[in-house]
Amino acid sequence: MRVEWIGVVLTTLTVGTIAFGHVLVKRLHARFGTRPGIPLLVLGLIVIAASVFSLNDTLSAALGILGITTFWDGIEIFQQEKRILRDQALEVD
Repeated sequence: MRVEWIGVVLTTLTVGTIAFGHVLVKRLHARFGTRPGIPLLVLGLIVIAASVFSLNDTLSAALGILGITTFWDGIEIFQQEKRILRDQALEVD
């Protein structure tokens, strides 16, 4: 019987990048506002493109996970701004 670990590795990568991105978005937004949003979106697209052109399936999957989470972090920077503004408006009321 052959054991395949790639599913566990890719799942761990997925959870790790999501957790890291959650913290990253909060810290980047607190320090720089929405300015890192566009660079994160672009970086995510570049990594996704690298995933598409990778000749190794495992590397392609890992880059795809990293790319989409980076792209999503770029979106979340702008969503974080909206959440903060909404919460500040609620505090005023």
